[in-house]
Amino acid sequence: MVDVYNIKSPFIGENVILRAIEITDLEEIMKYFNTYETRLGLGNIIPFSSKQEEDWIRRSIENYSKGIEYNFVIEHIETKEFLGTCGIGSFSTTSRSAELGIGIHNPENFDKGYGTDAMICLMKFGFRIQNLHRIELGVYSYNERAHHVYKKLGWKEVGRKREAYFLQGKYYDCIIMDILEHEFEEKYGKE
Repeated sequence: MVDVYNIKSPFIGENVILRAIEITDLEEIMKYFNTYETRLGLGNIIPFSSKQEEDWIRRSIENYSKGIEYNFVIEHIETKEFLGTCGIGSFSTTSRSAELGIGIHNPENFDKGYGTDAMICLMKFGFRIQNLHRIELGVYSYNERAHHVYKKLGWKEVGRKREAYFLQGKYYDCIIMDILEHEFEEKYGKE
């Protein structure tokens, strides 16, 4: 029998903690949310207003309560610094699948492993808490850094939406990637 009290929380990584998003996070979210580098990573370079983001937070909290979407704040495990947001949604109960999204907001925090750590936490949440069989994401072909991280984490490229995103005078593919429960378990174990 597994002693669940001795299993590390899926919300705690090596360097990050995932916690529920709050309205009080709006100011921290907006600090870097509209930087060009952050918007590029999110796949939408058009800036959002504080009101639009507040509405998103309110919908996130409502969807969380309904069990149809879970969005989290990514915090540094020691300093509690706000690093970004991430989440899982678009659940299919029949197929036991969902979609994942993540964004590290401050460009100064890129390439420090925070996104990688948060992704592992999200996968643990998806597979070990939500009982998912498959998790999917989309990444634009210009975002080579994210694509590399996802591959390193065990995600597989399963398709492409060719020239699906127009940016700065050029079209880019949307790469569809996924990871299956057994692939996750092979790489990260069952606990």
